[in-house]
Amino acid sequence: MKYYLPKDYKYRHIHDAGSKARMDIENIMEGIGILPVGKAHNISRSRLLHFIRTIRIVADIPFNIKKGDYLIVQYPTKYYSTICKITHLLGGNIITLIHDLTCCRKKHKSEQEEIELINQSDAIIAHNDNMVDWLRKKGYLGHNKKCIIEPLNIFDYLSSTQNSEKRGITWPLHKIVYAGQLAKYKNKFLYELGDYIEGYTMNVYGKGFDCSTATNPGKFDAKGFIPSDELIRNAEGDFGLVWDGDSVDSCSGNWGEYLKINNPHKVSLYIRCGLPIIIWNQAAMAKFIQENQIGICISSLKDISAIYKNLTQEQYHQMYSNVQNINSLMSQGYFYQNALSRILNAMNNIQR
Repeated sequence: MKYYLPKDYKYRHIHDAGSKARMDIENIMEGIGILPVGKAHNISRSRLLHFIRTIRIVADIPFNIKKGDYLIVQYPTKYYSTICKITHLLGGNIITLIHDLTCCRKKHKSEQEEIELINQSDAIIAHNDNMVDWLRKKGYLGHNKKCIIEPLNIFDYLSSTQNSEKRGITWPLHKIVYAGQLAKYKNKFLYELGDYIEGYTMNVYGKGFDCSTATNPGKFDAKGFIPSDELIRNAEGDFGLVWDGDSVDSCSGNWGEYLKINNPHKVSLYIRCGLPIIIWNQAAMAKFIQENQIGICISSLKDISAIYKNLTQEQYHQMYSNVQNINSLMSQGYFYQNALSRILNAMNNIQR
């Protein structure tokens, strides 16, 4: 049997990108008949209730997992080591879907500590080929010592909302969309970008962007926070921008380094909005963007103005059409189901 470990979500975080990604994965698994260990889809308004429910989920594992069963865990999660140990004592197998590597993103662990932790898993679904290589290089072998890792390639994004079909008709709007959590420590480049914007404007969606302190504030339209379903329906722009860090010339610092192995959830959101992608050419997802012809990879944000000068309407329409194809697959949970199928096949082959 296949089970997944449900998460008790804190009410104040249910609209975060991280919670959205996890809830989508849970919904995809339920849709294909994978059962939760304990009660699924809890949302707690208090820390005490969240703590009690989280402990209860872990305590429910022995009442569900039997020898040969699979338990799918979304990482990072509380009590991960305990969850793995209980499951292995019961004769079960752990499959881990990585959302974040905390040694890279928040620096809460060293690389060695993180690898030792996830080495308790029997198999890993990583973000992309770059993360697969990183994990192997850093010493991931797995609890069974078989080093079973498969790439997700892109996070699926479930929503009943459809993007506007006008985009392909009205191009060019001469607008770029940038959406997300807009704290300056992560998006310092935005405050310098105005000096290099020519022939287009930036539509910025999210909290934390102080347009008045950016260079050439007239080049920006700060839209504020908009719920994701509304953004999917109403995003105004030709492209969605994926960029992090301090500099307009490259994605610098820790955030830039993380982009080299990470799948930003905003890529999935942009695609659901029907937006082709503009992304740093050293980002891990640049390969996916190029292979599927759904956007443009750049080395510097200074390159964007030239995109509008050189891109034809026919080229844009082809990218837009390709985006809609990926959009359709993501809305069905295709990428996670495909990665999980590959993982299960690899594990079954080893156990024979």
